[in-house]
Amino acid sequence: MDEGPRDEDDQGVVDGQALHRRGGRPRGQPGGPDPRRLRLHEGLPRGEVLPGREALHDRGGDLGDPADGHRAPAPARLTGGGGGVNGSGASLGLRLESRVLGNGLTVVAAPDPSLPVVGLTVLYRVGSRHEERGRAGFAHLFEHLMFEGTPNAPRGLFDRICEGSGGQNNGQTRPDVTVYVSTAPSEALDRLLWLEADRMTDLDFREETLATQRDVVKEEILANVRNDPYGLFELQELPGLLFEKWESAHDAYGDFTDLDAATLHDVRAFFAAHYVPNNAVLCLAGDVDPDELFRRAEELFGAIPSGTLPPRPDLLERRRTEAALVVREAPLAETPALAAGWRTPPRDHRDAWPLLVLGELLHDGRAGRLHAGLVEGRELATAVEGGMNPFQGGLWYDGTTLFLTKLSYRRGVPHEDVLSALEDELRRVAQEGVPEPELARARTKVVSGYLSALESRPERALEVAQATAFDGVPDAVDAFPSRVEGVTGEDLARAATGWLRAEQRAVVVKQPPERRRRPRT
Repeated sequence: MDEGPRDEDDQGVVDGQALHRRGGRPRGQPGGPDPRRLRLHEGLPRGEVLPGREALHDRGGDLGDPADGHRAPAPARLTGGGGGVNGSGASLGLRLESRVLGNGLTVVAAPDPSLPVVGLTVLYRVGSRHEERGRAGFAHLFEHLMFEGTPNAPRGLFDRICEGSGGQNNGQTRPDVTVYVSTAPSEALDRLLWLEADRMTDLDFREETLATQRDVVKEEILANVRNDPYGLFELQELPGLLFEKWESAHDAYGDFTDLDAATLHDVRAFFAAHYVPNNAVLCLAGDVDPDELFRRAEELFGAIPSGTLPPRPDLLERRRTEAALVVREAPLAETPALAAGWRTPPRDHRDAWPLLVLGELLHDGRAGRLHAGLVEGRELATAVEGGMNPFQGGLWYDGTTLFLTKLSYRRGVPHEDVLSALEDELRRVAQEGVPEPELARARTKVVSGYLSALESRPERALEVAQATAFDGVPDAVDAFPSRVEGVTGEDLARAATGWLRAEQRAVVVKQPPERRRRPRT
């Protein structure tokens, strides 16, 4: 078994299974729910499979709060003390309280009464990397099905109640989790809780619903992937070249053959296996009373039976020892591009935080080293994006994830020249380290982006839910700034040397048709 590197610095993979798990019978039908920033449903297609490409580095976008256009105070200025069940007084000023129900559902409150608004996240610890062979895209398909109604709430009622209450909602499939996010005036909280408990209890499984959403997912793939000039190759093609294990290498968006083969039995089995309370976190941020939340959660969710969870996949992979490169034609492209990827250490390894900061330092727009070196300096590239764990955000991941650099470059420039320039920039970090002023700017940008995201109630709920799911306690949100601020130039040099060498990378090059490859005159 490939268990990843095991040297003196390798601390092993974070379990990520700290949610309480008590056995129980399956429920429901026989057969067994930066990004980085999740955008709520505002005329967008339901259920992005991953954060948009523009969010690979910049956390862009804003969930916002539906309260006269105002935003919450920055988390650093929030006040409140710990208390209650597992309460804590975090240095960010966030008051966090949590409770685990008898069926294993973890409920977290992040109260902030400054505005009459709540953000709600239900996070299920199942994502595209939990799909079985022959079921590529099934997590994404099921995310769509979660909006197709229940025996108690017909199709469309969820949206009508949420939006009719002045709120918004959406879902998103990620590699290791699937999240459902809502925001609304606090007076609508009880309705939102009822809706989430109802669809955690059971869904209205029908052949026509499955067929409709299967077609919707396929149309989404056609629109977002096959009509993209480069075929979204950093997501669709690079993982298959970089990773060995099927869970990380397969097409997370969805394989048409596998989607067509999905049956109602498959859907029911997936629901019974993964969409159970002991595999979920319910988090509320904003104008919520923790004691009242715990009481209502017990009333609405407490009777939902827990499930027997399938074994979690082993997602650790060793560092590559041999480079991989493929060159493919991109019929719709006007200029060439390449995506380079490296395998990362597990998130509890000492190099994980330095790689997060290094991703910022390299890819931070015009301030980033790669823009200065490849776009402005050598004038080879035209655009740069990327970073650490781009398809899930931050350091929320299991096992091994992706460090990505994506470059668009000028016609007529050989890709070998672009890769050589990229190697030079990484070698400079490895051999020379990073001057403290430049490093301080990168650290500040990472922390400020994190704090800015926490201003939004739904994003705060999402971040706290992820901290609870991956670290076992909501207080983990408080560790982020200090961990980033503790990264040194020596840390960056060590991380670049250990994880971002040329022989460790995989590269997909996309070339426009021959007739378009000549440089413009």
